[in-house]
Amino acid sequence: MITFEQKLPAGRPNLGRIVNSDDFRMEKEAHMKKILSFALLASLSGLTALGAEKTWTGRISDSMCGSDHTAMTKEHQKEGQVPGSTARSDKDRECTLACVKSGGKYVFVTGGKVYEIENQDLAGLQQHAGHSVKLTGEMDADGKSIKVSRVTMAAATDTQK
Repeated sequence: MITFEQKLPAGRPNLGRIVNSDDFRMEKEAHMKKILSFALLASLSGLTALGAEKTWTGRISDSMCGSDHTAMTKEHQKEGQVPGSTARSDKDRECTLACVKSGGKYVFVTGGKVYEIENQDLAGLQQHAGHSVKLTGEMDADGKSIKVSRVTMAAATDTQK
């Protein structure tokens, strides 16, 4: 253990503090622990916010079409899977169901973004395929997928926002 007196440049008062190298090391370690603890707390707070259950308004679609069913609807009409004379909302529904039947996955579209749905076996997905819905679930840490806990039809005022 080395003990030395702190030397300061001329003109600066020497506070007469004796510095022990072990004390300095322990003080530095304590400071680093505080920084690491704060960083860990901040990162965990962010993960908790992402993992919290939230409700969004959007549409249940499929991974083949994403947010636009125009091209695939024409393809399905040629194959006879979607009637040509139905309303657009019905075409979106029929297209979503046909794409999922062909190997696509259900997705959720909101705010121009397409999110994967982790639990593809959720009963409400097929029921609400192509519909405007309120979807409740937890966003994954990657921000690309949602584990859905509930899907309900969106009110008419929700879909006009």
